[in-house]
Amino acid sequence: MPAAAPAFTLVRAGRVACRIVVPAKAAPVVRHAAEELRRLVALMSGATLPIAEEGAGGDGPAVYLGPTRKAAGLLASGGKPSAEDGVAIRTAGRDLVLSGGNGRARLYAVYVLLEKWLGVRFLAHDCTVVPKRSTVTLPEINYTYAPPFMYREALYWDAYPKETAAPQRLNGPATKCDEATGGKVAFFPYVHSFCKLVPPEKYYAEHPEYFSLVGGKRTNLTIHGQLCLTNPEVLRIATAQAMAWIRENPEIPIIDISQNDGEGACECDACVAVEREEESKHGPILRFVNAIADDVKREHPDKWVETLAYAYSTKPPGKTRPRDNVIIRLCHAGCYHHGFEACGLGANLTTYLEGWRKLTRRIFIWHYAANFAHYIAPNFNLQGLAADLKAYPRYGVNGVMVQADHQGPGGELAELRQYLVAQLLWDPTGDPMEIRREFCAGYYGPAASDVEAYLALVDAEGARKEVHAFGAWDPTGTVRPEFVARGLEVLAGAREKCSDEAVRNRVDKLMLPHWYAQLQWPDKYALSAADAPALVAKFRRVVERNQITYIREDFNSPSMPGWLAEMEKRYPTQGRKTP
Repeated sequence: MPAAAPAFTLVRAGRVACRIVVPAKAAPVVRHAAEELRRLVALMSGATLPIAEEGAGGDGPAVYLGPTRKAAGLLASGGKPSAEDGVAIRTAGRDLVLSGGNGRARLYAVYVLLEKWLGVRFLAHDCTVVPKRSTVTLPEINYTYAPPFMYREALYWDAYPKETAAPQRLNGPATKCDEATGGKVAFFPYVHSFCKLVPPEKYYAEHPEYFSLVGGKRTNLTIHGQLCLTNPEVLRIATAQAMAWIRENPEIPIIDISQNDGEGACECDACVAVEREEESKHGPILRFVNAIADDVKREHPDKWVETLAYAYSTKPPGKTRPRDNVIIRLCHAGCYHHGFEACGLGANLTTYLEGWRKLTRRIFIWHYAANFAHYIAPNFNLQGLAADLKAYPRYGVNGVMVQADHQGPGGELAELRQYLVAQLLWDPTGDPMEIRREFCAGYYGPAASDVEAYLALVDAEGARKEVHAFGAWDPTGTVRPEFVARGLEVLAGAREKCSDEAVRNRVDKLMLPHWYAQLQWPDKYALSAADAPALVAKFRRVVERNQITYIREDFNSPSMPGWLAEMEKRYPTQGRKTP
């Protein structure tokens, strides 16, 4: 059966076959979208499509991008996106329309078109795959899509630049997305804001009663210390501060009113009475947040108030419901390896998700994905991470942030995980294994099959039912010596297939977790004293080439230099004096 004739042609035999048309006085994001379409089609075909303003003359087939009159007419009969980040792509006669629910989505429509129909893959900060073809055609298209997660954030270092975040459709506040890339979903402050609402350095000396009573004493700690949420003066001060934040940051849509890090809930009689009435330590928090949200709504009906359900406060309250302008950000708990639905370690998260879903229509998730004590060590969470991201929409979740090795580049499997996360945040129905295959094919080239074999080893370790992991853990309890040895064998074979130095370096980065285990625990992972100095030198070369500066989460200073110095002291080169 012959193939259907193309419905739209962008380039024919290396020659331009259409124009890109944008509105007169187009917004910066629409201009950027047009430039991105032109740039990537030129990389694909060698032909540079002209960009023209609507009404400026010209004829012939056109790609109408953004809120043009032509696009409005074509989309009026169907195909209009249903949500703010939703995209609409439609062929109509001799034209193609790319549109979206907001400026950001109009840019996303370009990337979705290139990805879904033209084979472009935005794999990583250092790798975009653009297939080469002299003729660029499209079939008939009538496509609309809105992601279930309106807030999509991946806290990987290389997800922050707008050049990566926008094509991967990541829109969180940590990205550098600006007006030209459609902006982002912004919060102020980010989280843990009690200490900023009522600063202890300003109030504690004269009013210790504003702060949480812990073990019979009021505390001014900003970690493991909170506010006395039933104190009316605390509410008055906090409300005034929240209103000031909105005035000072009018462009920010979400104001954060959330507990400090750690524990330290107030144990005064009034706060404990609320906890008992609500059968939850979140009771005092939600009543406090609701009161502020009421004032926010009266003066700023377009603003949201976000609060955490974290640490001691994850259980939903029994009586109080969040106001309709309140977002609950529930923090992840569950086994990395198996996913929260498949493992008893996530039983509470499942219960709490079901509970919060009954109370509110706006739930964000703070999801953990790295071993925060050992960024570089093997972490067998690929299957569990994908399972969790695919599960969240079933619980009414509409925003997810995945926290990983956020402080610097090059954590264990960071590029693959970032791409996997970005793809599943945009479309949780995607096939994780297919996403992994396309990443390996594009990122590792001739070594792709060996890297896939290596990832199968990772999956096999993660499938072990008796081994669990969450948050920060000792890798010696999860990483078997046979995995380290076999993984290095497979990756050595992969490296031999790489003639390109950049690809070989990517394989070297895959070896770092194994070298880290050997250097950190030489007896367990069979590193001889004779081989250790050379391995330290090799490790240093790879981390310096890739500017990897953190071995663990550390908010004081980069942790990699100190760790390398420790290794060089532990394994001195023969003949060199130990410092």
